Amino acid sequence: MRQAILIIIAILLTTNCLMAKTITINLSEAIEKKMVTTEGVNISGDYMGKTMSLSVTNISQETLVIKVENGVIFKPEDPKNQPMVIAGEPTLIVPPTKKKSVDVYTFCGNAPRHCPGKDAKYSYGFKASDTLIGVLQFIKNYSLYDDLGQNAVWAITNNHSLSQIYDSQRESIAKDLLALVMRLTSREKPQYYSITKHEAIPDAPAYVPKTLKIIADFELRLEAPKVLTLGVFDASGKMIQSVFENQEFGALGHRFEVEFESADVQAGNYYIRLKEGEKVIKEQVVKVD
Repeated sequence: MRQAILIIIAILLTTNCLMAKTITINLSEAIEKKMVTTEGVNISGDYMGKTMSLSVTNISQETLVIKVENGVIFKPEDPKNQPMVIAGEPTLIVPPTKKKSVDVYTFCGNAPRHCPGKDAKYSYGFKASDTLIGVLQFIKNYSLYDDLGQNAVWAITNNHSLSQIYDSQRESIAKDLLALVMRLTSREKPQYYSITKHEAIPDAPAYVPKTLKIIADFELRLEAPKVLTLGVFDASGKMIQSVFENQEFGALGHRFEVEFESADVQAGNYYIRLKEGEKVIKEQVVKVD
């Protein structure tokens, strides 16, 4: 008799377990349906990389398989700090009434705001636009959780110049990322690329509008040999950086790359000029912030 009762209890327990629901759901939907509560805490004093510990508490009666989708944006407790854009799409399995945590990749969602200090608190804000989510998916596919990815995010969140989506060590990937942002935003291809200053100093802006370097390509086909000079000129016409001077080139197609070291020059417009004597054959105006 006792053995029969134990068997019945075991069957009932097994049946209850089988009847218990497991729901797969995106984090933003689970929040909107009041199935979970969340909290984010900065763990690094930075804004790029795995900077946030995200805690999710399941307040529903079901086990939740939660996908932390790209583009979930967490707002700071301190309004001076940046909102954080979550990337990478980790998954959490959270039983009823339980709390689980995961370290997530983030980007700064508002360039002029301050970098958070370690232990800064965050709460759920909203879900990003489809445009930003599309960029974050590309970032996830190629693990671009660095300056290249951040510059693409700022091109969406702060309308930064597309010229900043550049990486000399990953030119092919950077060009593909740039092409995606151009397609999603209907913006034109930049005429040159720029490298700008990023900061990760708590209580200081992440983005300092200072151009450190400008990279431009010049392509030219000569019908006859010419003696050429290529350099960077200021508004007065003075050459401030030479690429080459009075160098002869044959009657062929030529491609020149200019790297203008702009960290120590004043903000303003500068002119990359290809000249034959005093005659300007080709010119590119560039802006230094």
